[in-house]
Amino acid sequence: MRAILTVARYDLLRSLKQRETFLFGLLMPGIMMLLLGVAMGGSANSATITVDVLDEDNSALSGALIAALRAELEVDDSFRLCVLGADDGDGCAVSAAPDRLEQVADKRLEDTDSFGTIRIPAGFGDALRAGEEATVTYKSSADLTAPTLAEQKIEAAVSRLSGAVAIADLTAHAAESAFGPLDRAAAFETVRARVDAAWDERPVRVRAEGTTSQVSRFGFNQSGPGIATMFVLIFTLNGAALLIYERETGTLQRLFTLPVPRWQTLAGKILGQYVYGLSIFAVLVLAGALMGVQWGDNVAGVVLVMLTYTLAVTALGVALATVARTSAQAVNLSMLFGMTLAPLGGAWWPLEIVPPFMKAVGHLTPVAWGMDAFQEMMFYGGTLADIAPMLGVLLGMAALFFAFGLLRFRYE
Repeated sequence: MRAILTVARYDLLRSLKQRETFLFGLLMPGIMMLLLGVAMGGSANSATITVDVLDEDNSALSGALIAALRAELEVDDSFRLCVLGADDGDGCAVSAAPDRLEQVADKRLEDTDSFGTIRIPAGFGDALRAGEEATVTYKSSADLTAPTLAEQKIEAAVSRLSGAVAIADLTAHAAESAFGPLDRAAAFETVRARVDAAWDERPVRVRAEGTTSQVSRFGFNQSGPGIATMFVLIFTLNGAALLIYERETGTLQRLFTLPVPRWQTLAGKILGQYVYGLSIFAVLVLAGALMGVQWGDNVAGVVLVMLTYTLAVTALGVALATVARTSAQAVNLSMLFGMTLAPLGGAWWPLEIVPPFMKAVGHLTPVAWGMDAFQEMMFYGGTLADIAPMLGVLLGMAALFFAFGLLRFRYE
């Protein structure tokens, strides 16, 4: 055991003394974390997502839909609804001729003044009153930070109006059948308004406890864990190049001639790389906290994610050391893997914005499971039990990569 710790200590001190450690392990990740965080919305609490509404119908039902959208989107400070062409105190009045509002909406979307436009077409209200299908169009920004969470809230608002309309239509039809001819439009609107009002007085409500739902999923809360996991991945994979380099120069073979079991020497080198990755991870987590990243209250969970994620990517580095033939090839592969697995795993942007197939592919990497665990704690107040599946997968990956690498490792 003493030999393992001695080798690990030597390798760790040698790595920390290198100038590249400060430049590429601390300074560059910090700069990228800062730039990406600002590009994706700024500080952890400052990002407000604006969604425009283009009401071409201007009917009572389109107004009801807008009210439902407000109820869903403006439940917290993360979203703001902007009704184009209407100065209703929303703070984003846009003055333009009615026939130019669509072009204005597209321009605001292009300039990222808004992240999405909801278009309510002319004839929307008449179609619903006639029992016909009406389509609302939602055009989201092509920018990778476009919040697809808005789509879920829009769906909820549409479902609310659809339910009220369906009940009103059935009630008016039943009343007409039972009592004869009546003012169907007036009966429809009366029932719809009553159902819509009753929605806010529904007897069953959801109370969220132990959650950080007010925390933005963008800005530094995305770039903090994302950049940290990416650079820890790159630096631990680079340990494969060091092993191969020492074999090429004969250093590894000389170490194996010492009166110490060879596996202990190898274990010491792996432990050194593991602690090296953890030290970089710890500094980047601290840097993220200083920038405003809200890592959550589950300190033990954050530590466990750091331990298991670093173990998994260290094991991946050992496996890589048995695949690459030269140290130069290992350096190139570590950079390639790092710059490929990081975006696939959601280090650069949330996996919620990618297609399901790409999300499944991303979860073949340790990055995705590490990011899932961080997001569970940061955005949903996840406990140790909540992140246990992610930790289990990371440990399983570590075991698989270690088994592959150690079985194939050549001591000579």
